[in-house]
Amino acid sequence: MSARPLRAWDLGLYAVAMTLSIRWIAVAAAAGPASVPLWAAAMLGFMAPLVIATAELTSRFAGEGGLYAWARESLGPFAGFLCGWLYWTCNLPFFSATLYFIINVLAGALGPAAAPLVQDPLIFAAAAMALAAAVGALQLAGLDAGKWLANFGAAASLGLLAILLAAGAALAIRAGPATDFARASWAPPLDANGAALWATMVFAFGGPEALAFLKGDVKGGTRRILRVLAVVGVVLAGAYMLGTLAMLAILRPEEASRLSGLPDALRLSLGRLGLGAAAPAALLLLALSLLGSYSAWFGVAARLPFVIGVDHYFPAAFARRSPRTGAPVVAIGVQALAVMALVLLSQAGASIKAAYDFLISMSVLSYTLPFAFLFVTYLKVQGREPGPGAWAPPGGAGTARLIGAIGLAVTLSAIACTLFPSPDAADKLAAVAKLVVSSAVLIGGGAILYALAARGAAAVKEAPNA
Repeated sequence: MSARPLRAWDLGLYAVAMTLSIRWIAVAAAAGPASVPLWAAAMLGFMAPLVIATAELTSRFAGEGGLYAWARESLGPFAGFLCGWLYWTCNLPFFSATLYFIINVLAGALGPAAAPLVQDPLIFAAAAMALAAAVGALQLAGLDAGKWLANFGAAASLGLLAILLAAGAALAIRAGPATDFARASWAPPLDANGAALWATMVFAFGGPEALAFLKGDVKGGTRRILRVLAVVGVVLAGAYMLGTLAMLAILRPEEASRLSGLPDALRLSLGRLGLGAAAPAALLLLALSLLGSYSAWFGVAARLPFVIGVDHYFPAAFARRSPRTGAPVVAIGVQALAVMALVLLSQAGASIKAAYDFLISMSVLSYTLPFAFLFVTYLKVQGREPGPGAWAPPGGAGTARLIGAIGLAVTLSAIACTLFPSPDAADKLAAVAKLVVSSAVLIGGGAILYALAARGAAAVKEAPNA
């Protein structure tokens, strides 16, 4: 537990920093108006079941650990460990990809003079590693200190969303939207592009489940988390769909880019409104929002190896907290080093954009897998009598089973869609093989670590009887 528990306002901003990432709006805008019905489908088929399942599981299970602890208690120690291992390791490429995006945005804010710097892989990697080290040091100071960067990032995200909505509306009223919504196709593409878009949209709605890891750090505990979950769901749904429409009012789909579409939209919209001088400041605000999201996720993710260490499946050092700040010191240090190592490895033989695409693809696949564990756990607990104070959706176990089944089906569809290669991949078969192999290594590595840890734990139990 942190030295000072998070208050309602802090938890709300922390939740926004973790769940709302407006850079996904650029991905949706690149697909045109067809992305809007996909947002709605992902919201109803994944986000709503996820929020409901998270709310009920958080109230049913005591203690920290989130989906790791839920799977461990319901499906067994190995399933719990594998779920936690995948959820933690998936964050590492996600962190690296976020650092890439932040550096790219900062370079845009600094102007043409910074362009050569980001084209040099060594300088680019050095800047990303410096940011990773700085955030790690901040989290070592405890959640009470780390929350401020997340809070500023959340405020920046909401501010940028407001700017995007206002600019899109103003330009649409003044000269008409850049995208011809009446003639554009609203039907989702049934090809590799559509598959990648669907998987990414499901990925974008992930995050509400992470609030459960802060259960021991929140003033008010479970009850406050349940209230924040309800608000987060509404904010996410409105932000992604309205933000996409606003961006399409500013840019045509073919002008949007997955990596730079959002910065381009900010620059173009402000320029058309006669506020071009404010574009660098808007890009700095975007970088702050991304950095706040990175810091929030980094702090939450470090709770996982800490809890696994408490269960003795990671070395005992992972279970250490700072007596002064409550921060899981070893878990944070190892996580920071892992992110920096991945930044370096991702630069080997790949351009910045290719590395970015691969890291995102790997994140989507490995991040989506634990949700299968979550929904299977949710379905399984419906056969148990809930404890006192447990929350359940209206309609009882029957409704909950339907919600869990929908969430599981959508999760499996997103997992399948991640196996479609990126349209930008030169060798699509090699790209898929690389993704499958990397995921297999993650799963196999987790299984080996669990087997070694279980053998060590058994040896410790048998030692007094020897």
